[in-house]
Amino acid sequence: MNIYQLKEKFPSLQVSKKPISTDETVLSFFEEPYYFTIAKHEVAENDAAFLNLLFDAPKPAFKSAESQLWYDLLFTQKAVPLTESSSRYRFVQFHIRKETYTKKEFSEWKKALLSFFNKKAEMIELGTYGVIAEKIEGSILGEDELAAVATTLEADFYFPVHFFVGLFHKKHLSMRDAFNEERRLFDLQDKVLVQTVESASLKHFARPLLSSTLSAELNAAFEKDDSLLPLIATLFENQGNISMTAKALFMHRNTIQYRIDKFHEQTNLSLRKSDGLLYAYLSSLTTTKVAEK
Repeated sequence: MNIYQLKEKFPSLQVSKKPISTDETVLSFFEEPYYFTIAKHEVAENDAAFLNLLFDAPKPAFKSAESQLWYDLLFTQKAVPLTESSSRYRFVQFHIRKETYTKKEFSEWKKALLSFFNKKAEMIELGTYGVIAEKIEGSILGEDELAAVATTLEADFYFPVHFFVGLFHKKHLSMRDAFNEERRLFDLQDKVLVQTVESASLKHFARPLLSSTLSAELNAAFEKDDSLLPLIATLFENQGNISMTAKALFMHRNTIQYRIDKFHEQTNLSLRKSDGLLYAYLSSLTTTKVAEK
């Protein structure tokens, strides 16, 4: 299709061989070698779906060769001239839960976000989703610190943001596969401010239990007794330690022991054993009450 023929249907069409500055009022497309935009108010829903089938999204433009390299490594299958080393890197994914914002607002938000990271960290932004690639040196943000960053940025800019913290990886071509796996684990619908490989993996491992009759029986018990879900979750977080669980739930230690024994009598699953607690916890992740959080 000749792109310029679209001008008859969409008078706002703009075409350029260079990336076009955009905002939330336009739809952006790319067909080698042209970038083009169309005002959203001119495009019906069916037309938008058709245009997305015909044309690719515009390729991101990067200000540094390093950012371009990370993009090619993480989001394409291109051969990348990567100098392998023993240095380790981490990828922090982020997702902004705000659909409308100006270019200036986003620019200021990005500067604020990057100020919390090492100066050498590189950001790859793809709309409301992005990745920060950082070398592991000096102090790095932990899970609690990233949660504080998310809270601060939302308070200052009204940009609700959620993070996913990856593992440490050697600078090697295998990073591409490792990142792709981490990307699949990042649940953009989860309301938790900071997700990690371990927390997201447990939900991934729990999915087959959705079709398990045994797990369904446990879930029926969870539905009948509202105290079981927080008990199992807190026991799991405290590695089965009853005293710490009692303290976290503001209960007497004997009360926790009584509920554990009662659950055992009803199900023949012991929360005192690590494998029994793990199975109960994974099953709890498939309940409607947990899924809705």
